[in-house]
Amino acid sequence: MAENIQVGKYTLESLTTGMYSDPKIIYREYIQNSVDALEMAVEQNLLERQGMRIDIVVDAEAAYISICDNGTGIPSANAVSTLMNIGSSQKRHTNNRGFRGIGRLGGMSYCGKLVFTTSAEGESIKTIVEFDCTKLRKLLVPGANEDMDLAAVLEAVTTVSHEDEKKERHYFTVELYDVSDFSDLLNIDAARSYISQVAPLPYKSRQFFYSPDLHRFLDENGYEVEEFPIFLGESALELKPVYKPNRHRYHSDRNKKKNDEILKVKTFRVEIDGEFYALGWYGVGNWLGSISEHEISGMRVRKGNILIGDNRTLNGIFKEVRFNGWTQGELFIVTDQLIPNARRDDFEQNEAYYKLIHALQEGVGAEITKAIREASMQRNDVSAKVINEVQQQVSDALVTVQEGFNSSVDKGRLQDTLVAAEETLRRTKVREELNPKKEELQKQLEKTIETVADSRNYKMNQVNSGVDRKSRRILEIVSNVLSKKLAKPLVDDIIEEIVTVLNGKQG
Repeated sequence: MAENIQVGKYTLESLTTGMYSDPKIIYREYIQNSVDALEMAVEQNLLERQGMRIDIVVDAEAAYISICDNGTGIPSANAVSTLMNIGSSQKRHTNNRGFRGIGRLGGMSYCGKLVFTTSAEGESIKTIVEFDCTKLRKLLVPGANEDMDLAAVLEAVTTVSHEDEKKERHYFTVELYDVSDFSDLLNIDAARSYISQVAPLPYKSRQFFYSPDLHRFLDENGYEVEEFPIFLGESALELKPVYKPNRHRYHSDRNKKKNDEILKVKTFRVEIDGEFYALGWYGVGNWLGSISEHEISGMRVRKGNILIGDNRTLNGIFKEVRFNGWTQGELFIVTDQLIPNARRDDFEQNEAYYKLIHALQEGVGAEITKAIREASMQRNDVSAKVINEVQQQVSDALVTVQEGFNSSVDKGRLQDTLVAAEETLRRTKVREELNPKKEELQKQLEKTIETVADSRNYKMNQVNSGVDRKSRRILEIVSNVLSKKLAKPLVDDIIEEIVTVLNGKQG
């Protein structure tokens, strides 16, 4: 009976174009395969963890995209069968991100030619598997070539070749030629934004002040968050690292008129029926409104540090859906009972999934909702408003100490601001229930004033030791003059650029 079963050619279209709602999802598919190969290479001692690398080139002018990793590669004996099989993979969901054997062909729908090139260590050849996607689309036109099944179509559009390669090399490269304009895949800014959100990347510490705290929390709970170096550029010579987009400073409300900031990070652990399900965090700010920056809004759910779904996936854990858009946070799935679905826009709807959603609704969802409503009530209270403003000033001051002062003028102004805040807080009469908060804030403010006074962290000290004393003195004078004449954000940018240039000359 089995020999009579035929898989129709249109199945391929369903598994490529029909599978994904956004063409950019192919970046995620290829990245997750690269990540699996890199982890395997580390396990097999082919490279050190710090030597892992994924390079992505998006050349709009040439209509070309490539994704290359230095992972294990695929041995020549297995390369063709591995790359030609559809919906069949030796990977398992318990230890791999890509495990269904579908995503590797996702690029077929958006280019004229799709090429896989791979080599494994110890082999002196590389395998090249090329798909003629233009011809493929012609063969899939309804009403034509109806006698061809899926296997026959793939055979007709595939070319396999081998070339010499150095034995020590191991890698896998995906190349898309003649990429379609309509797909938005060639928009490098859109690609960077998408990759920054979905890929297993490190945080940019200068941009996200709380990354060390998060890593410490995850480590203490026995979870090693997987982070991989991904580089993106318009050519192999212009590659720049990509980071997660999380920021401690951001804008709230749709008009981007309100500045907000994470004042502290709240962490949590999800256990259900004695089993460890997930770890998470969210930023506690002033809850001024929905977060304007799409890249960071919403509680994001990740497995293997790869995003599942988007910023709306966990809307259902909030009684008021809009409150998810007020939140910046992440949920790292630990249990293997939660399995990403084929589209990776959510998890398989099994018993573990429904238990998790219920636990989040009763826990962090309700917690954030309460915090947002309380913040709204406090904004109408003058004394609470003063406390919040002073708390913001304390937070800003600590960030400035961490990043460094632009000049002694900059430091002096900050000290004056904090002393004035201390006086304002002292004179402000608050409701009885706010007294403990006021007292605690007074202690924080006093300690912060001392910290600022004692700090000698100036940005000019970040210049390499090789810069001569005269140049340092000039930088000090320029910093003081600029601080007197210009707004602080502009001075920040100018001083940072000067420091970068001076360091670059020394490098």
